[in-house]
Amino acid sequence: MKTLLYGGSFDPPHNGHLNNLRAAAACVRPDRVVVMPAGLSPFKQHTAAPAALRLEMCGCFRQLAQEEAVTPQLEVSSWEIAQAEAGRRNYTVLTVEMLAAQDPEGELYLAVGSDMLLSFDGWHRWQDILRLAHLVVTSRNAGDAPELCAKARQLDPAGQRILFAPVTALPMASSALRQRLAAGEDCAEELPEAVRAVIRREHLYQT
Repeated sequence: MKTLLYGGSFDPPHNGHLNNLRAAAACVRPDRVVVMPAGLSPFKQHTAAPAALRLEMCGCFRQLAQEEAVTPQLEVSSWEIAQAEAGRRNYTVLTVEMLAAQDPEGELYLAVGSDMLLSFDGWHRWQDILRLAHLVVTSRNAGDAPELCAKARQLDPAGQRILFAPVTALPMASSALRQRLAAGEDCAEELPEAVRAVIRREHLYQT
């Protein structure tokens, strides 16, 4: 079975996230997609929205299960959030090991953005991640392919563990959207309505 893991803070999840996951799934054609909001990323001291609300907002990913390019088996997992609540640090390699243990004979893929590939050798036990999973790289910004290819050759000289998923880039970042939301914008073009509904209900990202 092919499993595609897509993780992130998702604070909030936006159409760029949906776009990248759609492209990664079209490339891999997985049997299962696991969306994994982080409890607390090792690279961040906190998140703006509570974990339970980020988990709820990630329900927007389920709309992809109805699309031809994405498997109907799509789940939003609270595993990393539960790890954080238990006082354990979130590292992607631990999530990858957990999923690999669930299906030892299966194939595991990890969807990452281009910025993550460029910093991937700074991740905790990144070599073990590459041993257990293929990376599926989507580009957030048009025109960065040469730099990405050079980094992929450095990380994976054999050229067997890193794939590139063609995507029409939708450059946007959750941090910029939080600033706009705090300024009173509704960001309707960038955020799915299901996400905006939670933001309105909970008055999230207001200063």
